[in-house]
Amino acid sequence: MAQAVGMLIGMFTSSEVTTDGNAGYSTSEDATHARSSASGSDCEERTTGSASDKDRATLEALDEKYDAKEAQAKREEFLKDSRALVAARPGRSVFESAPEDGSAPAKQSPPVSCGTGSEDGSHGTTASSQRSTISMLLGIFSSQPAEPAADEIQGGPERRPPPPSPQLEELRQAVERAEAAGASSELVEHVRAKLEELEQELERDVQVNMLNAVSGEVVGQVRARPCDTASRLREGLMCQAMINTEDEGLSSINFLFGNQLLQDTVTLAEAGIKHGDSVTLVRTPLRCVTASFDGTVRLWDLHTKESEGCPCRCFRQDAAGHGPVLSAAMEPGGKTLLTVASGGEGQLWCAETGKALAELEGPAVTGLFSPRGCRVMGASSDDAVRIWCAKTGHCLRSLEGHAGEVRAARFSPDGKLALTGAGDGSAALWDIASGELLTMLEGHSDVVKSVDFSADGTLAATASADGTARVWAVQLGKCIQVFQGHLKAISSVSFSPDGSRLLTASAFDGTARIWDAVTGVCTLMIPGDGNVVNDAIFSPDGQKVLLASASECLRLYDAETGECVVTMFGHEDWVRCASFSPDGMIIGSACYDGSARLWSAATGKCLRTLEGHDGAVISISVLEC
Repeated sequence: MAQAVGMLIGMFTSSEVTTDGNAGYSTSEDATHARSSASGSDCEERTTGSASDKDRATLEALDEKYDAKEAQAKREEFLKDSRALVAARPGRSVFESAPEDGSAPAKQSPPVSCGTGSEDGSHGTTASSQRSTISMLLGIFSSQPAEPAADEIQGGPERRPPPPSPQLEELRQAVERAEAAGASSELVEHVRAKLEELEQELERDVQVNMLNAVSGEVVGQVRARPCDTASRLREGLMCQAMINTEDEGLSSINFLFGNQLLQDTVTLAEAGIKHGDSVTLVRTPLRCVTASFDGTVRLWDLHTKESEGCPCRCFRQDAAGHGPVLSAAMEPGGKTLLTVASGGEGQLWCAETGKALAELEGPAVTGLFSPRGCRVMGASSDDAVRIWCAKTGHCLRSLEGHAGEVRAARFSPDGKLALTGAGDGSAALWDIASGELLTMLEGHSDVVKSVDFSADGTLAATASADGTARVWAVQLGKCIQVFQGHLKAISSVSFSPDGSRLLTASAFDGTARIWDAVTGVCTLMIPGDGNVVNDAIFSPDGQKVLLASASECLRLYDAETGECVVTMFGHEDWVRCASFSPDGMIIGSACYDGSARLWSAATGKCLRTLEGHDGAVISISVLEC
C-alpha cells in the first residue's frame, strides 16, 4: 500500500517538486500552512490563490460551457472538491506536534538525497490540484480501519474483505466530476489507474488482533501489510492511543506469536501472521537515566500515571567535590549505575538504594559497561584506556599504546575486543582478556573523535576531525572504505542495526549523513536546524534517524527518503542529545533548559516532562526495568 502511494507521489512530483520534509507541499510557505490548523478561508485562499494553470483552464471552460448562473454553481462545486482534497491531512505515521506556546515552528532545511535531483538541488513547483490528490490519497490510507466483526476477531478461516473506504469513493466521484468539468485527462487517467491498484493492495492488508497478556482479551486491532514488521504494530497502537497514555505508565512493547517473540527483523508474512490472527501484547515498564551539569544523576521510574508524577532517585557526584557529571551509564542487568565527573572520578552506585558501591581506581573521562556488565571501560586523560571490575572498581588492566589523549572507546558486541580512538589520529583494537594491542588502525590525519562496532562485530568505524570516517575489517585490521563529504570535523559515527549503513554527524558543518557501508556512497544528507547537529542516532529498527540540533525541537526522519516524519516541540532551549527506548516507540530528549522530555515516536506527542535538575541536562537513556 505504501509502495503504491509512493508511486503516486513519485509520478506527480518527480522533477517537479521541492520538499521541505512535509509530504505533499511544494514550498516552505505551503509547509507553514500545513503545520497550522487550516480554516475554511485558508483552504479557499490556497485553492483559488494558488490554483495551477490547469485549474484556471477548468474554471474558464466552465464559464464558456454554461450560462452565468450554471457556471457559478459548477465553479462552486469544483472549488468545494478542491478544498476537500486540500483539507485532507497527508501522511501515514506522519505527525507534527505544534509548539505548546503557539509560536511558529522552527524553520527546517530540506534533506538532500545524494546523487539525485538537479545540479542546484531544486525541482521546481507542482500544481495545487496534484498536491490535493496526493494529500487525499495519503489521508485515505492513513485512516483507521473499521472495527472487525466478532467472528473475524475469533480468527475464522474465511477472510472478509475490508469495507469500501468512503473517502476512496468520494475521491472517485471527485475525479469523475473533474473529468466532466474538463480537467486534465492525463491526470485523471493516471489517478484512475492508481486507484484500482490501491484498492487491490488495500484488500491484501492484514488485520492483526492485539491480546492482553494477562486476561487474553482483545485490546485493539492494527491493519498492516504482510511486509511490515513489529514496528508497524507498535506504531498503530500508539497512533490509536491504546498504549503509553496519560492514564497509564510508559512501557516497552513486544509481541508473542505462537509462543515466539516477534523480532523486528522479521516481517509479518515471514512470521506466518495472516489476516485475523492474534498476537499477545507484552509490556515491560520503562525507566530513564539523566545526567546534568548540576552534579547529579537522576533515575526516573516511568511506570506511574502522568498525574502521579515520575518518582526519581538522585545520585550526587558533587557531594564529594567531584564537580559536574559528564556521563552516566546503567549496567545491562539494571542493578548498577556508573557516573563519571569532570574531575576524572568514576563512581559505581546501587541503582535500587542509591548507595555508593565503589570508586574507580585511576582517572576517567568516559565510562561504559561491557555487554555482560562485568567490566567497565573508560578513556582517560593520560593517553591510556583502563578496564575496571564492575563490582569493586579495581583496575584490572591499562591499555597503553596511543601517543595522544584517548577520546573514544567501545566494547565489541561479544565483549572480547575494545576499539579506541585518540588525539594522535590513531585508532586501535585490543584484546580485553590479555590487554594486548592487536593492531593499530592508522590513516586519519587528525583526532579520532568517535568509534563504533557493527552489530556482528566484523566491522569497526572511526570518525575524525579531519572530516572523514573510515570502516575497517576487524579480522584483517585494514581500512576497507573511506567516507568523504563532510566539510568539517565529524563528531560522531554509528552503524545501522543491520550494519549496512553508516550514520555520521558534524556539529561543525551542521549536517548528518547516511552512507552505504560497503560502497562508501552518501545516500542522504540531512541539515540540522541552525546549521548545527548536536546528536544523530538510528532508531532500533534502522528505519528512522533522530536529530537534535540548534533549536528547541527534535526531528525524526525517514532513513531512506529523508522525509521529516515527526517533529517534537516543547523545550525552551537547544536539545543537547536524545535516545530511543529499546522498542523505538519512546524518545527521550535532554535539553540545556534543565529538563528532559519523553515523546511518542509515532505521533510526536510529549508524554512526560522530567523536571528537577538545576543545570543543563547533558545525557539521557531510556531503559527497560
